[in-house]
Amino acid sequence: MTAPSLGIGIMGAAGIAERAIVEPARELDGVRVIAIGARDPDRARALADRLEVPESGDYEMLLNHPDVDLVYIPLPSTVQAYWAVRALRAGKHVLCEKPLSANGTTAAQIAEAADAAGRRAFVGFHYRLHGFTRRLLGVLASGVLGQIQRVEFDYSIPHFVVKPGNIRLDGDLGGGSFMDVGCYAVDLIRAAWGEPLVVSAEAVLSGDDPRVDLQTDAVLELSGGIPVHVRSSFIGDDKGSMSLRVEGSAASLVATSVIVPQWGAVLTVTAGDDVLVEERAVEGENSYVRQLEHVIGALRDGTPSELDAALGVGTMEVVDAVYRAAGLQPR
Repeated sequence: MTAPSLGIGIMGAAGIAERAIVEPARELDGVRVIAIGARDPDRARALADRLEVPESGDYEMLLNHPDVDLVYIPLPSTVQAYWAVRALRAGKHVLCEKPLSANGTTAAQIAEAADAAGRRAFVGFHYRLHGFTRRLLGVLASGVLGQIQRVEFDYSIPHFVVKPGNIRLDGDLGGGSFMDVGCYAVDLIRAAWGEPLVVSAEAVLSGDDPRVDLQTDAVLELSGGIPVHVRSSFIGDDKGSMSLRVEGSAASLVATSVIVPQWGAVLTVTAGDDVLVEERAVEGENSYVRQLEHVIGALRDGTPSELDAALGVGTMEVVDAVYRAAGLQPR
C-alpha cells in the first residue's frame, strides 16, 4: 500500500525555500509543496508562481490549510518560535531553519509545544544528513586519531557576501555571525563529543548595530579539558572557510566545506607523512534532499531524529552562553 502524500507549506517568501524545500521535493516521491504563505500575499503569489507552487496567501491560510502536514519556517529567528508554536497548535509538524529559534528559552517553547500537540518539530541542520558528515562523525568516533588534543573550527563567510541591509546584520532579527554559522560548529561539537563548556569569547561588533557580532572567537572545553576553538565570521578573506581541524595523539584530521558538503567537501586524516584517509563528498549528493528525505521518514515511522527540536534546544543554550561570554545578550 502506498503511503499518503505529505503536503508541505512554506511560511514566508525567503529565497532559501527554493533550495531547501522546493527543489528537494521535486526529487522525492510522496511529498509535494502545496502552498506558500507570507505577510505580504502578493510576495507569496510571486514566489509561488515562479516556483510553480499551486497555492498562496498569508500565514493564516497556511495554518488552516487542510492538506498541509508540515510547515517549513525560514523566518528570522526572533519570530520563529511564535509561528512554530502556532503551527504546532494548529496540528502541523514544523521544520524550522537553523538555528531553531532566537535563544534557548524560545527554542524550548517549540519543543514543549510539539510534545503538547503530539506533533514533531525539527531544526534544519541539513549538513548532518549528508553522507560526508556521517562519514566524518564515524571517523571522529573510530579512535583513529588517538586521544583528542585540540579542535578548531573556522566558519568564516567571505567579507563581500553579507552586505549592508542583510538580515544577518539586524539585531532585531537575531543577526550575528555566531547565530548564523557558529551554531553549526556547536551542533557538530555536541554530535561528536557531547556537551561543551563555554570558557571565553570575544566578538568584533558591527558599527551600525553593536548587538551584532561580525566575528566571534570562542573557546569551549570538552570533557577532560580538551580545548575547542570556534571562529564564526562575516569578515573572512576572499575565499572564506568552512573547515574543521582536529589534532589527536595518533593522527590529525582536516575537513573542508563542512557546512555545505556538496560544495566539494574533503576529509583527510594524516599521521606524519602517511595519509590514512582521503575522501571527497559524493558528487551529486545534496544535503537538503537528504534532510527532507529524513524528515519524511521520521514522520512516517515515528523514529527519533538528530534534527528533533528537543535536541536543538541544547545547541541554542550553548550559543546563548557564547554570547554572554562575549559580553552580549542572547537574542
